[in-house]
Amino acid sequence: MSLLGTGLLVAFDSGSVSVAVLPRAGRRRVQGFVRSALEPGALVPSPAGPNIIRRDEVKEVLAGALGKLAPGGGKATLFLPDGIARLVMVAPPSGADPRDYLRFRLASSLPWPAADAIVELLPAGRGRVVGAAVRRGTVVQYEQLAASAGLTVERVHLGPLAALGSLLGRGGRSGVHAILGDGAMCLAVIRGGNLVAFRSRRRDPSEGEAERLLAEASRAARLAGDGDGPVQLVLSGSGAGRLREDLGPASTASGGLEGPREWPEAVEAAWLAGALS
Repeated sequence: MSLLGTGLLVAFDSGSVSVAVLPRAGRRRVQGFVRSALEPGALVPSPAGPNIIRRDEVKEVLAGALGKLAPGGGKATLFLPDGIARLVMVAPPSGADPRDYLRFRLASSLPWPAADAIVELLPAGRGRVVGAAVRRGTVVQYEQLAASAGLTVERVHLGPLAALGSLLGRGGRSGVHAILGDGAMCLAVIRGGNLVAFRSRRRDPSEGEAERLLAEASRAARLAGDGDGPVQLVLSGSGAGRLREDLGPASTASGGLEGPREWPEAVEAAWLAGALS
């Protein structure tokens, strides 16, 4: 699926603001990329309530990143962080509208009225979809921040859903894929081009994160495996390089996994792979 509305892409996360510029022609490559760090607590992704805690500080970081690649601002596509949406994989009944069914399934668990939800859907194979429900007011916070920095927002996407869409759009290479954001992550289990399991959770970056992730991925590998050998573990997104180094190739041998490997287009910026697919 094509997510591109503009050649200027802006992504927010709890620890960073990223800006990418794609050429007008042949947009399946990156012309420029800047990732600027945020101080802890300046931006806190949350399903409800304020996300942009220290607005002036976040705006200054965004303006600085734009100044390096797009000093005049312009039309932009925004990618919002994991941690602001309720994500679920469902199989809507035959004949049911997927969006209506998703609203029904999530209504009781949303920390805001279901009528205020913006719903985004991604086909996951075998009649299933991954649905994301985001509070309209939460999206507005990011749109208003972007506008204050001189951007005209044309499209808004959820970063982890964009990355997952790219994986499935590429034929869904079987394996356990950890899509990492600064403060949250998604674990997607793909087998035979279809998504067979999916979950999103907060990250715990304290000591032992690599070992905890490995244990979770090993449990998930049983869903992706076909009994013919180990399943590939792929880490992408924020801090993926550090986690791969902490684990090392030998660490996965006893957990039904092989790797950990990288997703080259998504190194440290999984949302960008979704934009380029």
